[in-house]
Amino acid sequence: MSKIKNWIDQQNNILIDCAMSYGLETRNIQLNNKLWTASALDSHPDIVQAIHKEYLDAGSNVTVTDTYQGSVPGFVAAGYTEDQAIALIKKSVQLARNAVAASDTPQTKWVAGAIGPYGAFLADGSEYVGNYGVSDQVLTDFHKQRLATLVDAGVDLLAFETIPDYNELKVIKALLSQYPDTPAFISCSIKDEHHISDGTDLLKVQKLIESIPNVVAYGFNCNHPEYTVPALNYLKQHQTTDQSLIVFPNSGAHYDPSTKQWSDTPDFSFGKAAAEWRDAGAKWIGGCCEVSVADELAMRDTLFPQTSKVQ
Repeated sequence: MSKIKNWIDQQNNILIDCAMSYGLETRNIQLNNKLWTASALDSHPDIVQAIHKEYLDAGSNVTVTDTYQGSVPGFVAAGYTEDQAIALIKKSVQLARNAVAASDTPQTKWVAGAIGPYGAFLADGSEYVGNYGVSDQVLTDFHKQRLATLVDAGVDLLAFETIPDYNELKVIKALLSQYPDTPAFISCSIKDEHHISDGTDLLKVQKLIESIPNVVAYGFNCNHPEYTVPALNYLKQHQTTDQSLIVFPNSGAHYDPSTKQWSDTPDFSFGKAAAEWRDAGAKWIGGCCEVSVADELAMRDTLFPQTSKVQ
């Protein structure tokens, strides 16, 4: 943990990429299934690797494995064996590693293991609602194998994304206590500038996450961009640790969970927004889902205007 933690501490900003779906959609890869982008780990691994490389070449410091919706229960429900599921999760890490090796841009690059919420497994939009109505044991059983597999495969850190549910956050805390040397970031889905999707106040969430020693950053993602600065201000006023704040909103487009498609992307400048998010206190910055390589380049140019300088 010390190597990446030392690097994080030395950075003013960190650029991340979490936009696998955009790269697959623009290549006409069918994503209308319960595995969503993770289905491409089996059907189009070469394209998954190429997409990782595109965003790394555009300046990303952290690329996130294609496992957001690729849990062991999710793969098994789709017809794979448990062993095949674990192999595909490990494959996601290798594809990201291959992309890091192939990218020759000068910035430091890391691989984060993506862990989506239980709501993503349900594939009905519940990652934007929470309140699943299941026990902590169900949530523990859902998360533990993917987490263990990603750690075993050697990710640099874990990326818990779009978590909408406070009980799920408590389960994540308990699971992370079993991996004290593995850093992680946690980003929630939010319904407005003061609450995560299940209605829990962000300050209650902040207090819980700040009590997890190996969490290096926390914040929110896949939210409407208008909430980003107010929510950052809300968290920033009450921070009590040296953990960073992380944001990677969407563009303001609307997601249809039945078709697994986004509405037309509105006219939105990620480059301009990145400056606003940075000035509001975010250290880790990126975009979610419908963020193009051009958007990633715009954020890079905003955050690192001297792009020849090694990050």
